[in-house]
Amino acid sequence: MGKGKYQWVFHQPARVGVLYQPWEWLSVYGNFVESLGAANTGTGVNGTSLTPETAEQFEAGFKTEFFDQRLISSVSYYHLTKQNISVPIAGTQFSQAIGEARSQGVEIDVSGQITNSLKLIASYAYTDAVILKGENAGNRLWNVPRNAGSVWANYDLQEHGVRGLSVGAGVFFQDQREGDSANSFELPGYGRVDAMAKYQLPIAKAKTTLQFNIENLLDHQYYVATDNSNTFITPGAPRTFMGSVKVEY
Repeated sequence: MGKGKYQWVFHQPARVGVLYQPWEWLSVYGNFVESLGAANTGTGVNGTSLTPETAEQFEAGFKTEFFDQRLISSVSYYHLTKQNISVPIAGTQFSQAIGEARSQGVEIDVSGQITNSLKLIASYAYTDAVILKGENAGNRLWNVPRNAGSVWANYDLQEHGVRGLSVGAGVFFQDQREGDSANSFELPGYGRVDAMAKYQLPIAKAKTTLQFNIENLLDHQYYVATDNSNTFITPGAPRTFMGSVKVEY
């Protein structure tokens, strides 16, 4: 196995991490974080302020690099627990803290430079998110898909006359999600196709890139999230066109 390399990281408040590299192509890591989360700005039914959100997270995984970093992958497992998550009470101006929720799962990312022109990026996440305490203990956490992922391909044209032009396309998907903490309804799963084209102008002193993106290329109707009720559901954006110019000196 060889000597390997260790790296420890400590922070205040409670945060500790370790990185071990037994070989050049493999890194193994783990970390633990205990934190005070976002302040709960909502007001409880009795007019008092809600208790601030707190959280603890453990994560462990490994990263690999092969073929002179042309193939890079990472696999991680995490376990996150949050307390006092603020949610609105449907039909009122008040909020409540659900008590405690746990989210745990596996995330996988793979990036491969297949040829000098073609690059593929894929990701997948499995998430088990459950309410642990409160009125809806045992139910799934709302707005969290069990399965989600994406696949993206990018191609850089190398031919004379079009060098500097890149095109790309990808698919993003999520399966069904619970619409509220009572699990009384679900948002359907969806898949969305995006596309992109960019061109780097052949200007010597300034790196100028023109980019054009199309989000939701097929104009698919889908729903992004809820406010923990069926009274306010956020739809996904329809087919959207975006252009940008980036100049670097």
